Amino acid sequence: MNRRAFILLTGAAGALPATAFAGGTKPVALNADGAALDGYDTRAYWTVAQATDGTDAHVVDWNGAAWRFASAADAEAFAAAPERFAPQFGGFCTRAMSFGKEVNGDPQVWRIFEDRLYVFAKPVGGRKFDGAEAAMIAKAQAHWDTL
Repeated sequence: MNRRAFILLTGAAGALPATAFAGGTKPVALNADGAALDGYDTRAYWTVAQATDGTDAHVVDWNGAAWRFASAADAEAFAAAPERFAPQFGGFCTRAMSFGKEVNGDPQVWRIFEDRLYVFAKPVGGRKFDGAEAAMIAKAQAHWDTL
C-alpha cells in the first residue's frame, strides 16, 4: 500500500460526531473538528516524548476518526500499526473510564505504561495513575468492555 492509499487529505473530518464508531468498533474521543486525540500526533509520544500537534497535511483515517500527524513518517508508522500507537480506551480519560464514564482525554496529560499510551482529562488523573497503573487500567478496561 502506498502512502497516498492511506493518507487522507481532506477537511471532511469536521463533519464527524463527537464520538466516532466504525462498523462495530470501539468509540474514539473526537474534538469539535472530528480529530482523534485533539489533533495531536499519537506516535510523537514515543519518538519525541511530548505532545506534538499534528497537521492537516498528514491525516490517517482509522477506526472512524481522523488521526493527524506531524510528519509523513509518523503517519506511515501509525497506518502500519494503529493499535500500537493509538491511545488506550479510544483517547478517553483513563481515570474517568475507571469510574465508568467517557470523558475526552487531554493530549497534554499522558503516560506511557507497558508501551501503551494513556491520556487523562486532568493532571490529577495522571498523578493518580502513577503507582496504581494496573488497578486503574483494570477498572477502565472493565467499563471499556461494556461499550
